[in-house]
Amino acid sequence: MKNIFRMMLFAAVLVLSANVYAQKASELKYYDVRELGLPVLGKGFQDCVRQNDTISDGFFTRLPADIQHTLRKAKWDLGQNSAGLAIRFRTNSKCIGAEWQPLNNFGMAHMTPTGVKGLDLYTLEDGEWFFVGAGQPYGKNPKNVFIRRMDGQMREYIMYLPLYDGVINLSIGIDSTAVIEKPHVADLVPSKNNLPIVFYGTSVTQGGCATRPGMAYPAIIERELHRETINLGFSGNGRMDKVLGDKIATIKASMFVIDCLANCTSQIVKDSTEHFIRAIASANPDVPILMVSNYCYPYQYLDAQFHKDTQEENALWKEFAEKFRKEGYNVRYIDAYANGNMKKSPIGPDHEGTVDGVHMTDLGFQRFAKFLMKYIK
Repeated sequence: MKNIFRMMLFAAVLVLSANVYAQKASELKYYDVRELGLPVLGKGFQDCVRQNDTISDGFFTRLPADIQHTLRKAKWDLGQNSAGLAIRFRTNSKCIGAEWQPLNNFGMAHMTPTGVKGLDLYTLEDGEWFFVGAGQPYGKNPKNVFIRRMDGQMREYIMYLPLYDGVINLSIGIDSTAVIEKPHVADLVPSKNNLPIVFYGTSVTQGGCATRPGMAYPAIIERELHRETINLGFSGNGRMDKVLGDKIATIKASMFVIDCLANCTSQIVKDSTEHFIRAIASANPDVPILMVSNYCYPYQYLDAQFHKDTQEENALWKEFAEKFRKEGYNVRYIDAYANGNMKKSPIGPDHEGTVDGVHMTDLGFQRFAKFLMKYIK
């Protein structure tokens, strides 16, 4: 009887302990990111806020307001996605959550909801960024917890925003007795002395099909190199629009990585490369520009026409890169195609780095980020 009583008592203690440490999203105290003035990473343009918009004022978007009516609508709409945007903060809370309002609240058949419209959280430990947890996008106004039952130490965090949806409002939830404030460690905090790397490209650049925002390849590179990145990937629309090339040229950056060939035909390469690359190079003569070729992925491996078109685009791209180099610009051609040899593909030799033969899994993104970092470093 005594043993049974002890077991029941022990079980009761476990239940009480669980209740003491349990934290629900509804129990947290929420602080609006804007009101706190927390640093927002990944904004290449500071003039994104729009007036008289009944849906979103553009604070958590990627394109400047003044090109709304001169840029193609499809590209403008994709610019309202928050891919690459992230919030830096510190807190001593034992539990961290978030409440946010997605702009479109839609889904994609080949991509997880956490990647499309969710959030994820990383913390800085011994100078390295480690994954903490994901904010799962339940319903139209998600309120979700990343992590519970921490030790209450003050830590530095970065929270990545959705890849294929936008954000209208965002608040961070912490314990009622905890504090949240601007970061004290400068890692990844935008500054004039630590200029960002700008990525321009396609759906892959934007993050399709990462399981969560922090696994898009620009975000992986950001954490590995401790350098802010700006994600200007536009799904299906990385076609070197003249108006956007002129705008990108105004960004003060440490490097530009142009990875857009997957959305371009040979004719687009012929017609658009000259102005797009020259605009950026002329405005930033000392800043390296990496012109990344098409890369070898499973879909094109057995598609003879695709292989032919890809080689033609790559050859044109390389010619432009060499032309700019001869003119004295700091431009470099990056061969990611390896002549269509999957065994040498930056996505990996096993054909297992994509969801659908084109868009990368987290594994593919990790491999591709590692490939690019050899040149970026």
